[in-house]
Amino acid sequence: MTAGHLNIDQIRTATGHSHIGQRIEYKAETSSTNDEAWLYADTDSFDGLVVFADAQTAGRGRRGRIWQSHRGASLLLSVGISGHENPLAGDWLSIITVIAVHETISRFCDTRPTIKWPNDVLADGRKLSGILIESRQNQSGARVHVLGIGINCLQHQGHFDGPLATSATSLELLSRHPIDRTAVAIHLLHALDQRLACPESLNQQTLRNDWLAKADALGARVTLEHNGQQHSGTIVDLDPTAALVLQLDEGGIRAFNAADTSLVSMEYGS
Repeated sequence: MTAGHLNIDQIRTATGHSHIGQRIEYKAETSSTNDEAWLYADTDSFDGLVVFADAQTAGRGRRGRIWQSHRGASLLLSVGISGHENPLAGDWLSIITVIAVHETISRFCDTRPTIKWPNDVLADGRKLSGILIESRQNQSGARVHVLGIGINCLQHQGHFDGPLATSATSLELLSRHPIDRTAVAIHLLHALDQRLACPESLNQQTLRNDWLAKADALGARVTLEHNGQQHSGTIVDLDPTAALVLQLDEGGIRAFNAADTSLVSMEYGS
């Protein structure tokens, strides 16, 4: 039997000695967990704050896309981050977060997941998770961040409508074992806490190698959309500012930053 109930008290107990999860809020329904997290941006409890919801009425993804989820079927959360002096924290938060999500999904999924640049996690070519990182200045002028995360957990095939019917999947569909959203949440918060609390994990080379190993991206052929134009080529690297580096079909090597670039298609080599 699948455990659909999100046990907030159990999550609080499991993360009681961690920085991520030192304050946990829960909403049965909200516009988006990112919106809820931003309400705390000027408080002392923002750094390490986690907001969970069972339903979102206006969930959003990168570049204005909508994040759809049936009530109680996904793990929907946002994490507040501030006070990190390491210069990698801002540019690399998306990479750090997707690595933690990938590690969590790997724990509960019977199929090997992969990272789709820059911040989706796929299994069998279908989307399991998406991430939205938002950054602002708070009232004191400090740069603060919200990590919005959605993981499809309990959906069955009939939950996915339209294009999602062939492009999305869930842990429930990919596991031979019952999926407990509470266990998934605890594992994810611990993975994030370990990454953000360990200075070695914020090393550029370590992050680059870890992301590339999970993405299977080197050598893949991709088409990107950047500033209204499409560019095709082969992935040759991930540069220190979290940009994808392509050997372009028309010649030359160019880096495309995740903030203003969309992945149109990707084909892996044999």
